[in-house]
Amino acid sequence: MAAAIELPEPKETSESSDPRPGRRAARFEGILSAAWSIAEEQGLAGVSLREVARRVGLRQPSLYAYIDSKSALYDAMFAQAGRSLLAHAKSWSYSNDPRQAVRDGCLALWDFVIHNPAASQLLFERTIPGFEPSPSSYAFAQEFLAFNTDLLAAAGVTDPADVDIFTAILGGLFAQQETNEPGGDRWIRHLDTVLAMFFAHVDGRIQPALGPPAPHETAGPGASEPRLVSIATGAPEPVGPHEGDQP
Repeated sequence: MAAAIELPEPKETSESSDPRPGRRAARFEGILSAAWSIAEEQGLAGVSLREVARRVGLRQPSLYAYIDSKSALYDAMFAQAGRSLLAHAKSWSYSNDPRQAVRDGCLALWDFVIHNPAASQLLFERTIPGFEPSPSSYAFAQEFLAFNTDLLAAAGVTDPADVDIFTAILGGLFAQQETNEPGGDRWIRHLDTVLAMFFAHVDGRIQPALGPPAPHETAGPGASEPRLVSIATGAPEPVGPHEGDQP
């Protein structure tokens, strides 16, 4: 896993305290590290409890003392990725100019995405069928979104419609780059032009020429939910739990 995914430091224990919690925490961190290594090598779908157990030197039944299911493993990975993304965004250098700060936020996210592809896929795409993070794991993603929403608001972007436009164009820019030219800059180099066009629209210097599209029919109860996008960065929003779901 790239350096942006940070494992928490094991808590120190005194000689008189029980060392078992510290050993358990260290073992759990090793399990997550092994899972990320597999995800980077084989993709998120390639992560298996059997292979994780083999890499950390445990029999698979023994692994269940730490992770009781594959979904629980993905949930722990999601929380760790969200925590690292939030820390990465907050550690970035931001301009005092609000609109330049929005640009800085885009670059912070892009830097995380290109250095942590597996973590980004888990956060921003429905790569794992049926998986949804627990509320506690999703809380880090929500905090990340709130952090970036504040950047947009400071830059004068407060209309929800404008926020939707921003996420659509930035999400498209990021997706085009990652899909068609990984490691290149054919699309991402246009970030400044895209932001200039967007803020020209916000300032009223570009007026929409088309009327609103016809409303679409509401999806039935069994239909899947559409993918959301980050309200501040243009990348897909980390998938969260449905209303009513239990932690």
